[in-house]
Amino acid sequence: MKKYFTIFSMLLVFCNIKAQPSSEVGKIALSVILPENVDGLDISQLSKMESKITQIVTSTGLASSGYNNNFVIYPIFAIYETNVIEGGMQNITVVTCDLSIFIKQVDNNVVFSSISKQLKGSGQNKKTALTNAISKISTNDIEFKTFIKNGKDKIIQYYESKCQDIISKSEGLVKMQDYEQALGLLMTVPEEVSCYNKVQQKSIEAYKAYQKQKCIVQLQEAKIELASNNYSSALNILSQIDPSTPCFKESLSLVNNAASKIDVEEKKQWDLEMKVYNDDVALEKQRINAIKDIAAAYYKSKPTTISYTYLIR
Repeated sequence: MKKYFTIFSMLLVFCNIKAQPSSEVGKIALSVILPENVDGLDISQLSKMESKITQIVTSTGLASSGYNNNFVIYPIFAIYETNVIEGGMQNITVVTCDLSIFIKQVDNNVVFSSISKQLKGSGQNKKTALTNAISKISTNDIEFKTFIKNGKDKIIQYYESKCQDIISKSEGLVKMQDYEQALGLLMTVPEEVSCYNKVQQKSIEAYKAYQKQKCIVQLQEAKIELASNNYSSALNILSQIDPSTPCFKESLSLVNNAASKIDVEEKKQWDLEMKVYNDDVALEKQRINAIKDIAAAYYKSKPTTISYTYLIR
């Protein structure tokens, strides 16, 4: 008996995908998308399939979730033959399935890479046969690695062709004082792209402009904390003020005031953190980390809804 079905479901990307940590910003990411339910497969089988696809992605050094979700990886799974073989003690159910996996750029609905594999599974019933078939997906299969590499190469090519457009758009956003979106846009460019260093410089310029605008508010917040004798909280706020801002000199005065009111252990930790401002390399690293945090927070605050039917159209 032949039976065909395709994985169809409407889903929210942010319901199925873990938010990408800021430490992974700058890495190529493929958001793994699976439906919440499918006729013929139960939750544990879908979870096993998701785990297999995630392993295929991460084994090649890519992240399995993206904070802007422009590039996704998703399966189409079809059961096209189910047979029952009579045995001595009990019958054995054998299923033959087809698993196709696609890497797609969502914005332009363009497939960057695809692969299809035939799977066979057997068991006491159809459920166990399907579980057995999914278990046979080999995450170390060289063909899967080639599939991911082809997708990765095309993603890099995409950003190579779009790099100047991204920089120009970010400059326009900075002029409009939309700093969070500008930083979010710049941080979509992966480290492997040739313009990445230029993008980092542009992101630091945008960050300094952002800090210049924000530091006045930070000073006021720190003063409120100081007035309430919340010295540690005040220091935490003041530590976020960049040395390039016009507020920095006043912030140092407030720092000295607050630092004299905290205990010895906190003072040691604070003095250690303040050394960053005397080390250009450490300061640059701190700025990049702050930029990544801002970029990740920006996209997290603007979740995107993607329908599975849109992906497979």
